[in-house]
Amino acid sequence: MTTSHATRLLDAQTVLVGWINHSATDCYEHTRSSGDVVNLGTDLDATSSFVLVASHPGHSEAVTVTLELAPLLADGTAGSWITAAAVAIPAAGGKVEAIISGAALLINPADSELITPPCLRLARAMVSPATPAGMTVALTANQGL
Repeated sequence: MTTSHATRLLDAQTVLVGWINHSATDCYEHTRSSGDVVNLGTDLDATSSFVLVASHPGHSEAVTVTLELAPLLADGTAGSWITAAAVAIPAAGGKVEAIISGAALLINPADSELITPPCLRLARAMVSPATPAGMTVALTANQGL
């Protein structure tokens, strides 16, 4: 599917790391951890842009968050993971945002015969060296859309 205008595919924050409250889309409270795979239900490579939002209240050292995306293959498994963004938050804490262009995301050539773009709908956030208490990592629509 090709579109000539921006398509808003993420309407609210999708939590990749952190606490999730009971809502219409999550029927129970739970916590997602670093490396948990989330099926977004929408293809990020079909968006003009989206935003990675990461924050924590403070930690003993700086924290790096790497957003990785993978295509969902026809058999329901994940294709090859690609790095879409990486951000750092100082030990003192804070919030950072990274705008990511969906059109600029490139699928691993090894997956090209196994998928039909758009297809990048699996996401995970890798936090290192450790996940601070109170950390949140999420994806959301770019407000400029």
